Amino acid sequence: MKKTPPAHAGNTDTSLPREPEPFAGKIADTYAESVPDWPRRQLPPEGAPNVIVILLDDLGFGNLSCYGGAIEAPHIAKLAAGGLRYNNFHTTALCSPSRAALLTGRNHHSVGFSVIAEMATGFPGHNAFLPKSAATIAEVLRQSGYSTYCCGKWHLTPTSQSTAAGPFDRWPLGQGFERYYGFMPGETDHWHPILTEDNHRVPTPEREDYHLSEDLVDQAITMMRNQRQIATGRPVFLYLPFGAPHCPFHAPKEFIEKYKGRFDHGWDEERRRTYQRQKEIGIIPPNTDLSPRNPHVQEWDALPDDEQTLYARMMEAFAGMVEHTDTQIGRLMNALHDMGMYDDTLILFMSDNGASQEGMLHGTLNTERFRNNVPMTVREMLPRLDEIGSRTTDPHYPMGWAMAGNTPFRRYKRDTHRGGNTDPLIVHWPAHIKDGGAIREQYHHITDIYPTLLDVVGLPVPQRVNGVDQMPLEGLSMAHTFQNPDTPRAKQVQYYEMLGSRALWQDGWTAVTWHKPGTDWEKDPWELYHQDQDFSQAHDLAADHPEKLKALIDTWWEEARKHNVLPLDDRGRGRFADPGRPMASIDQAVYRYYADTFPIPNAALPRLANREHRFTLRITLNAADDNGLLIAHGAELGGWALLVRDRKVIYVNNNLQMCYDELSTRTPLPVGEEITLCYEWLPIERGRGTARLFLNGELDAQAEMACAPGGYSAVQEGLQIGKSWGPSVSHAHYQGRFEFSGTIRFVDYQTEPETLKPEQV
Repeated sequence: MKKTPPAHAGNTDTSLPREPEPFAGKIADTYAESVPDWPRRQLPPEGAPNVIVILLDDLGFGNLSCYGGAIEAPHIAKLAAGGLRYNNFHTTALCSPSRAALLTGRNHHSVGFSVIAEMATGFPGHNAFLPKSAATIAEVLRQSGYSTYCCGKWHLTPTSQSTAAGPFDRWPLGQGFERYYGFMPGETDHWHPILTEDNHRVPTPEREDYHLSEDLVDQAITMMRNQRQIATGRPVFLYLPFGAPHCPFHAPKEFIEKYKGRFDHGWDEERRRTYQRQKEIGIIPPNTDLSPRNPHVQEWDALPDDEQTLYARMMEAFAGMVEHTDTQIGRLMNALHDMGMYDDTLILFMSDNGASQEGMLHGTLNTERFRNNVPMTVREMLPRLDEIGSRTTDPHYPMGWAMAGNTPFRRYKRDTHRGGNTDPLIVHWPAHIKDGGAIREQYHHITDIYPTLLDVVGLPVPQRVNGVDQMPLEGLSMAHTFQNPDTPRAKQVQYYEMLGSRALWQDGWTAVTWHKPGTDWEKDPWELYHQDQDFSQAHDLAADHPEKLKALIDTWWEEARKHNVLPLDDRGRGRFADPGRPMASIDQAVYRYYADTFPIPNAALPRLANREHRFTLRITLNAADDNGLLIAHGAELGGWALLVRDRKVIYVNNNLQMCYDELSTRTPLPVGEEITLCYEWLPIERGRGTARLFLNGELDAQAEMACAPGGYSAVQEGLQIGKSWGPSVSHAHYQGRFEFSGTIRFVDYQTEPETLKPEQV
């Protein structure tokens, strides 16, 4: 068996890009007397493997069958059977921070990603600007001779830089990837995704059989095939961060039906069964106790029958989505076999955080309602049981299923207990790992992936990249565990912080506190666990070892100051509306937009929700049958649209799918004459206002109606001019792109100062 090369193997030049080798030919007066010498292509050390990092989103430690869960996922299970499963692998407990730590090898606060970019604040650990002093593993591998590809969810670009105007240096291609295909925000509709290719938006495919996960793997296979057929000799680094199984839970019906009835016993029993299976297969130590059930989760047996029926179907949709994703991973593995890449490809499979409690008590079929704090009721959802997971729904399950998915741990994604930050990690490398199916128990963190990849490739840690001195790596290689199950753990200490909750692991002990937003930090109750002996954090020893607890808390504060964790910030929704965050657009009295352009993300728009605003359009009907979309903001979960049909202007308002209001002009539009059309919104109170339509300065129609009280989130489509870029605001009014066949010369947008009192917003 070939020994894994150490990090100092290969080229010891620690600056990237490296200086070109001097010309070794001869230059004389004429060609015939001269000797040519071509620039040499950069290649990694001999024997460097292909590398594929597969990242799932919101998958819990106890979801997959190979980790004791109920979801079969046979292709992932095959990777586990032929590779290594780690049971003590940790993340940051949230998506963007984990991705930043994975790609940079530094802790998430050290590179500005305390939370997601949409919640950034103006402090070094929280601003969501990846520093140039923390070059990604993709950049290092690219400059060392790898072909580097990313297909999937990015979610690492500051909101002020997420538009078609750039700058693009914090988009995937600016962070070391030669090709990119996927979606930039934190989530998207898998049937109608918001797609980006390289540095530009691309239209949403309109095929009836389309699904994003299938598309991502198609694109990844195509990228690798294009590279392999040229026989460049360059290895491949593929980063494949699926959107699944993050909500919305979208999967073809046959995958959901496979799990029909399998969760009728409920989350309490599922948690007990998972715990027993985990002990049987050895993924948790035999002396592990099941941690106490999470607070606020309803007891399954006490639920009414209709709630049990609804909630079980939501879990079936989640399981179906995981199984569908697993099928795509199987397709990728088959492609590796076909290309002769399988044996010498290092595959790392992992999740970015624990299972998500964001569906709250009852789950939802419309996540925009969750974001607007307008939860759906069971009575609303139950008649749509058969639709769950389809194109017409946007599902998320109740938090009880997340509790079961994180078995045997307590709490969830966004928490610093193990349920939030302990995740599956499978390492598969047929050419080098012969201990198939084995379990590794060493403590590791997602920051360790970067140095591990340098280690197995045989590259030194770069000290300068693109002329910028690099901050030290904060992860440690785990490559020594690939062939030796008994190697001592390298890591000694690891801090955690997420939305105010905190934890510190050190030498097998963990101090952790869950912080309730808005409460006194000094009164947070800290818990203490001897994690080497209490794998699931079931037994709090804080009262028995107060000095140990104090020492760990003191170390947490030392680590917090060292890694830019401070200031602590427990705001939730309030951080989304931080007025000091940089905007993509500078302040203007009038913003002008054009047709035949990409959508304008919400991050580039002045705030519309609960503000007086108006859009003024100069349009011409070139023919009497000219129809199409003029403006849309939002999409099928909630939004509004202005369109032309039968020489009338129609305004349709989708209030989070709870009601659809329509307002139409009375005066027919002239043909062949440019007119001025104005749409105006006058707020009355939070979530309610008056829509007015003007033709050539004359009021033609108005109506009072309800709207989303908090506006539309970054995961919905932004402002679209002249055609639809995703799912329609109202399927009854238009579908597909519905491009306006007349002429839109321009659209002017004006917004007034806040018209509601602060307590009303």
